[in-house]
Amino acid sequence: MLWQRARPLLGTLVSIYVRTPEVTSLVDADVRVAMEAAFDVIAHIGRVMSAHHPESDLARLSRATPASNLTLDPHTVAVLTCAQHWQRVSGGAFDPSTAAVRLLQKGWRPGLSMTTPSSGVGLQALRVLSATSVRVDHALCLDLGGIAKGYAVDQAVAVLTQHGITSALVNAGGDMRAIGPHVWRLDVRHADRSVRDRQMCGLRGLCHAAVATSVAGVNNPEFVASIASMRRSTAWQSATVQAHDCLTADVLTKWALQSSRVCPSLTTNLRKHGARMWRSL
Repeated sequence: MLWQRARPLLGTLVSIYVRTPEVTSLVDADVRVAMEAAFDVIAHIGRVMSAHHPESDLARLSRATPASNLTLDPHTVAVLTCAQHWQRVSGGAFDPSTAAVRLLQKGWRPGLSMTTPSSGVGLQALRVLSATSVRVDHALCLDLGGIAKGYAVDQAVAVLTQHGITSALVNAGGDMRAIGPHVWRLDVRHADRSVRDRQMCGLRGLCHAAVATSVAGVNNPEFVASIASMRRSTAWQSATVQAHDCLTADVLTKWALQSSRVCPSLTTNLRKHGARMWRSL
């Protein structure tokens, strides 16, 4: 049996599909509870890491006083830790700081506050103290849109698994992850095109994996938010990455859009995470 629910979350439409075998110990109520719990964790992550809400963790970081300790939601600290890792291994290609300042200056991130000239220097000004606390050298403007959506999908999958769901697909506006033996049909579409991208050879279905796509363009705020450093112009129009988890797939697309045709460090990290990449010009 196939179950399907959808909710507007994370600035997009999030859909959850659950498949249950004909013979199962799960009843209808169990599946509904599992899906509601998965939506709840996505909504929670969206709230605490919002760059639009003045009471979110990101808003509090943007108003932090110098050399202060902040207690944050565990999900926020987990994503900040991952963001620091990917900023480091990508050589700054992934940087949620510079993008946040630019978007704030355009008025696109009303929840953030640029309280000091040093806002936006980077994640090197933040030190993780524990699963719920960080220390910052100064106020930080951050936009985690390039990594938080993939993380939210992974957390939703974890919640479904905890509730006994073994076959499901979570789709957050193109960032998606599948568990279970079922092969979910997959069509990758560009945001500005109405036809399927025919260059995605070998990517027709999703099974026990995650996939994310990022599209370049001046009218794509998510691209501007996620591709922060902008140290070089790129001719890539889109990047799609398949990986074991959605956070990894999500962040690798942002790196892939900026890199050259031959980027040893990107290739190394794709191999390290068992990921595949498709890019179009």
